[in-house]
Amino acid sequence: MTVTEEGQFGIVSVAADNKEAIDKAMARINAITAIPEIGKVYSGKVKSIVPFGAFVEIIPGKDGLLHISEIDWKRVEKTEDVLKEGEIIDVKLIEIDAKSGKLKLSRKVLLPREEKQ
Repeated sequence: MTVTEEGQFGIVSVAADNKEAIDKAMARINAITAIPEIGKVYSGKVKSIVPFGAFVEIIPGKDGLLHISEIDWKRVEKTEDVLKEGEIIDVKLIEIDAKSGKLKLSRKVLLPREEKQ
């Protein structure tokens, strides 16, 4: 693998003996250089649980807050009743704070909403 720079762009060249190794290297590079996108669904790892929700790593080095109100359509009393540290969950990026750059996530928008009877 070589990394070069042209102007303001970095160029990565990958070489390997087989396609599997190239695909693996490309997946890792894409994960490192990925830019979070509002509206995109990510499979992320619950990094920590806090009283007001959980922090979920959606791409390497990028955590977002899954607020307790965004975990489920039903009221969640304690985050740890639903989620565990290390668990892999699907979340949707619903907002990026313009000032801080903090990521706001939702799990409930990916879950079916129960009909009220």
